[in-house]
Amino acid sequence: MQSERTMEQIAADFARHRAAVVESTRRMAEITATVTSSQGLVTVTVGNQGELTTLTFNSQDYRKMPPAELAQVVLDTITRARESALQQVMGLIPTTTVAGVSLQDMMQGRVDWDQVLPEEIDITGFDRPGRTV
Repeated sequence: MQSERTMEQIAADFARHRAAVVESTRRMAEITATVTSSQGLVTVTVGNQGELTTLTFNSQDYRKMPPAELAQVVLDTITRARESALQQVMGLIPTTTVAGVSLQDMMQGRVDWDQVLPEEIDITGFDRPGRTV
């Protein structure tokens, strides 16, 4: 049985959810991930969206490597850093679904937003005091 909720309760819930989203967004903006290759040759840092922000060669040993091998070490290290940043971002996002849609569905483009969030909604009668939904 679903309990009746007043507009005031709905507004309070909205304010609470909004504050949580604002705080999560602030924390997400601060996320970085730094990873060093398994051989210690290269260290990379990526931002919260996986963008490369620093690339450091920790020795001159890279000069002795074949280009393809060096490229693979760099790419593998960047991939690990991106995965780490993504895990941090995912840790800030609630595990609950919104309107039956999971974060994974959103990130993979499997959401029909026109169906989930119609462009127009009927709010007839919500301006009356004490109105419940």
